[in-house]
This record gives sequence, structure tokens and C-alpha cells, in this order.
Amino acid sequence: MKPKPLGRRGEDLAASHFRGMGWEVLERNYRTRLGEIDLVCRDHDTIVFVEVKTRTSADIARPDQSVTQRKQAKLRRLVEEYLVKHNLESSDVRFDVLGVTLGDRRPEYEHIAGAL
Repeated sequence: MKPKPLGRRGEDLAASHFRGMGWEVLERNYRTRLGEIDLVCRDHDTIVFVEVKTRTSADIARPDQSVTQRKQAKLRRLVEEYLVKHNLESSDVRFDVLGVTLGDRRPEYEHIAGAL
């Protein structure tokens, strides 16, 4: 399943945002039978799995509030599978949520490190 146009734009902006912070983007839209991880990045020695939540208005819930318990469980399984597949089981790992709000001006970012 392809990301919707709004989600795709948010993921493009998120990838650029993290590259601007000096992170390496390892994967985008990593998919398996279990689901999808929006971004897999490297922040120094840490592998960071990022859920990107794109909004058009800042007056709605925080981005991390939309990552339900069910979604968290699915993401944990995906992360485990990714680490095994890429022989990264001994790596430092973190799960972040990045909210991208698109408004009339430039995008705004709300980065929640260690969200899970």
C-alpha cells in the first residue's frame, strides 16, 4: 500500500529534517508482512525507528497520541524483525515519533525522542 499524498509529503520532509540534523536515513517505508516503518535512521551509533505523523493543523492531538497500543505492539515486532534481518541485534535502538504540521508557512516539527 502506497502512502497517501499528505503522508508522503510529511515523510519527505521528515527525511530531509533528519538529514539536516546529521542523521543518515537508512530506509523509507520499510514494509514486511507485519506492516510498515516510516523511517529507519542512524543517529551516531543509534538506530532510530521513526513513525511520522503528518497534519495540516496544529490544533489537534499530539503526534504520539495517535500511536495506539496496538500500533506500538506492531512496531515492536517490525523493529525486532528489522534488527534480525540486518544483523543489528546488538545495536542501540530508539523509537521516535515526528509530527509534521503543514500550515500556510513552512512546516513545523514536533520530535518526540524515545516515544516507546
